[in-house]
Amino acid sequence: MNATEAINKIKEMLGLEFKKVEEPKTEKFAETTLEDGTTRVTNDKEGDFEMGDVIYVKDEDGTLTPAPAGEHTLSDGYVIVLDEESRLIEIRIPQSEDVGDVVDENASTEEEMSTEEEQTETMNFEEELKTIKSSIDQMLSLMQAQSEDFKSEIDGLKAEVETFKKAPETTGITEKKGVKENFAAYRASLLKKHIK
Repeated sequence: MNATEAINKIKEMLGLEFKKVEEPKTEKFAETTLEDGTTRVTNDKEGDFEMGDVIYVKDEDGTLTPAPAGEHTLSDGYVIVLDEESRLIEIRIPQSEDVGDVVDENASTEEEMSTEEEQTETMNFEEELKTIKSSIDQMLSLMQAQSEDFKSEIDGLKAEVETFKKAPETTGITEKKGVKENFAAYRASLLKKHIK
């Protein structure tokens, strides 16, 4: 019998189960260098740089420190803008000279398409605006009905409080007059009966 079989036999006899150890999940953070190639920057979340990510500068020994506020040009030409808390607030895409030539060739086609898209967007906007307005009207009517219900409940509570205020005051048993005198007389009569 080898060691594994012995462990399995002991495990079976004791009714134990060993959990398999899962390998730690490695997270891949976005990492790039600045334009000069000397400084590496990374984010605080798994995946590519996104708005709101906290950006860190990674030292040669792997220590992360918050990146300074301002604009930083990356090695791929993108410009990232960070606020005072090292949060990514803007990503600027690099300008390409080749794109300008392609845009000039297709400019008239794009202008025609953009005019049609603007008309469609205007129609969609008007429809959405009508939908929003009707939803707001419905909400206002519901709120008004609830307001009236609340007002009637409050008026009822006020009436109950006024009735309670006007109710006659009663005195407690300790405040009733004559209790002490009556008790003293009662006690005296009991003593007279037992003394005779």
